[in-house]
This record gives sequence, structure tokens and C-alpha cells, in this order.
Amino acid sequence: MSHLLVLAGVFSFFTLLIAPVTAKAESFTAYEIMQRVDARDTGKTAVSHNTLILIDKRDRQRIRTLKFFSKDYGEVQKRISFFLEPADVRDTAYLSHEWEDESREIDSWLYLPALQKVNRIAAADRSSAFMGSDFTYSDIDGFKIDDFQYTLIDDSDPVDGVDCWVLESTPKTESVTRKTGYTHSRFWVRKDNFMQVKSIINVKKGKRIKFFMARDIELVDGIWIARKLQMVTTRNNKRQHSSLFIINDVRFNQEIEDSLFEVQSMHRGN
Repeated sequence: MSHLLVLAGVFSFFTLLIAPVTAKAESFTAYEIMQRVDARDTGKTAVSHNTLILIDKRDRQRIRTLKFFSKDYGEVQKRISFFLEPADVRDTAYLSHEWEDESREIDSWLYLPALQKVNRIAAADRSSAFMGSDFTYSDIDGFKIDDFQYTLIDDSDPVDGVDCWVLESTPKTESVTRKTGYTHSRFWVRKDNFMQVKSIINVKKGKRIKFFMARDIELVDGIWIARKLQMVTTRNNKRQHSSLFIINDVRFNQEIEDSLFEVQSMHRGN
């Protein structure tokens, strides 16, 4: 499963961490490019402190801070996020278990401290906004690359001075469209590290268009990360809302207790 807001299978803003792979001077099909994007190394574990900025059409901002943990168990990738500030979202937690088995759906839960209740996120709700942001649950948790059809649109188009492939993806079934909320997407993948850095996403509901950008890209512990991930939602060529996710610091391959990734830990906070 890929985590790249392909945005018809959008790559997860948490997991835009791509292995330092260099593309050789050879031709790839669109699907082969996606296989290499999907085969990235994100480390055995990851811990990061992050800022999520929500910006409305009048440029008013709401700032949220959160801490993110992930651990790769081989057959399943487990992730949990705890919101730290401000007070109205403090101790909110989101947990997901993403299975390597392509036949299994992602298991995910949202804990709302005001209700002291854990809600399971159903497949039908995965296209909903995550915590008021322009990112959906599908964006966060990733997608199965075999759920989409890929076409290579352009073999060379630079983004921020780095050469990229331009691909287009469309869901193979209406079920996938419902889960992601997207009808088709065009996205740019860097040739030097197979990292998706730009996307234009067509949203089914409301005939909106989203624009995604990954910036401040660097190597941390041998793993590529984008420090800033931006998603802008537009309608009729006018910005409705935007979100900026900032990775303030990140550490890979640290020891993390397995118990952190269980539903019971969501009540305890971090």
C-alpha cells in the first residue's frame, strides 16, 4: 500500500518519507514508477512533532500541534497521532493499522476526549476531512496502488528545478472513488528519489479541485522527508480553504512500545 497523496490515492502527509533511491536513465511505465514509490523505506519506526495550520478563505488561521508515532511490523504498519494543542483538541487521538494483505481494509479509530469515546472510522467515511483539514482520512492512511489505473502523461516536467514524471490516476471501481472522494488525479514524481511532490486532484463531491505541494525536502537519517505539505481546496478557481502540515522534527528507528498502538492507549494520551 502506498502513502503518497497520489490523491486519487493520496499520499499520506504523515508518510511522505521516501527512500534515497536514484532513478537510472531508463524508461519506466506508469505502474513501474508507482511500484518504486510504494517500495520506499520509511524506517522501522518514526516519531515526529508536527504543526497543522488550517487557513480559511479570509486567511484566518487555526494552529494545532500534534505528535506522531509509527512502527512497521511487516504484516502491518501501525500509526498513532496525539493532538497536543489547542485546548479544544487536546488529547484527541487517531490510530490506524494498515495491513500488508491487499484484501484487508485499513482499521482506524478516532478518540474524542470530550465524549470519552473511541469511534471506528468506517470505509464509507474515509473521504471525510481529517480534523477540519483539507486532508482526508484516505490521504492520511494511504491507498492500494492496484486500486487505480495509471497513465504516464509527461516524461519530463521539473518541479522546483528537479525533473519529474507526470502521471494520472483514476480509480478502477466506484467503490474506490467513494472511499477516496476523488475521481482522478494528476501528480508529479521526482526522478531522483521517486517522491511525489505535486498533485492536482479532482474531488467528486462539490466539483472541487485540490492542489497539493511538498516542499523543504531533505534527507534525515538517510530517509527523504518533506518538511512542509500543503493542500489547497478550490471551487470555481477560488480558494475555499487550505491546510499546511509542518514536520518540525523527526527521528527514525527509535524504540517504541508496542502497547502504544492499541486502542486502549488512545484514552491515556501522550
